[in-house]
Amino acid sequence: MGHIPVHAHLPALAPLVESGEVVLQAFCDINAEAAREQAKAFGAQAVYASHEEMLEKEELDAVYVCLPPTLHQDEITTAVDKGIHVFVEKPVSLDMGQAVEFSQAIEKAGVVSQVGFMSRYYPSAEVVQELLAARQPRHAQILKFYSGKHIRYWTSRYELCGGSFVENTIHTVDLLRYFLGDITKASAFYFERQPGAGPEPINMPYVYCVNYRFASGVVGNATTSRVLTNVEASRSEVLIISDDSLIEWSTNEVLENGESVWQAKDGAYRSAFSFQARAFIDAVRAEDPQMMRSPYGPSLNSLAAVLGANASAENSGVVIDLQDFTFGN
Repeated sequence: MGHIPVHAHLPALAPLVESGEVVLQAFCDINAEAAREQAKAFGAQAVYASHEEMLEKEELDAVYVCLPPTLHQDEITTAVDKGIHVFVEKPVSLDMGQAVEFSQAIEKAGVVSQVGFMSRYYPSAEVVQELLAARQPRHAQILKFYSGKHIRYWTSRYELCGGSFVENTIHTVDLLRYFLGDITKASAFYFERQPGAGPEPINMPYVYCVNYRFASGVVGNATTSRVLTNVEASRSEVLIISDDSLIEWSTNEVLENGESVWQAKDGAYRSAFSFQARAFIDAVRAEDPQMMRSPYGPSLNSLAAVLGANASAENSGVVIDLQDFTFGN
């Protein structure tokens, strides 16, 4: 079992398992020993190395699909064709055509779907939405200066994860969509890493600078860097500028014009993963696809926004129309 299910999704589901609201019936992983370990911990009766076999033999209400984006096969279409609701970890693919195919299958099946954009479930995100309802946004800005060493091979390789902007910053791009609506155009310039420039096994750009236009007319820019490998220093900022309003968002505090307007009590807040798990389970129980904050189909815009940035950077900063990009034109 990979890092995300073990350290994020399973802990979020654990209270629902303990209360009897959720039964984890089967685990599937190519690493049979890892799957058996989690199955034992959560009382699951079955372990599989093949999703085809699991989906054929088990009667499931829902599945969590947690795969690196290049490893998707037919597991989503197979599941939804059987009426199984799906939770899919981001980024859902590096291939827009594949993602559109999955989205169409989900829509046809009418099942509940959720993409793992948990930032929408922070209480602080709801505060910003409430503030923006009475303001006129003009500009948004993301700063993401990541630090530390890469701990997984696939998140170190551009061809496997799409780069840090796709694998990591997509969360914050999606959060801006939650605040400001869909993105229509993207352009980008990257500071590329030359072959062998290290540290191994990283082969991704040093810096990503991306500009966006939203359907509302709002313009935004996002800067991500991944060069602070051997130091603790880092920075993460999300700014939304409206007429006479500068909103600064973080997971546990919201500032406006430099003053705190909301802060998590005692510096603590409930896990966004827990809120997200609860929302997914409630939507599955109600069989209501409208209950999710980031269902698969609408989330294609977040994927197009980051893959479109890659396409722009690979073509000297050309402006990418995301509607055309999504549907292969």
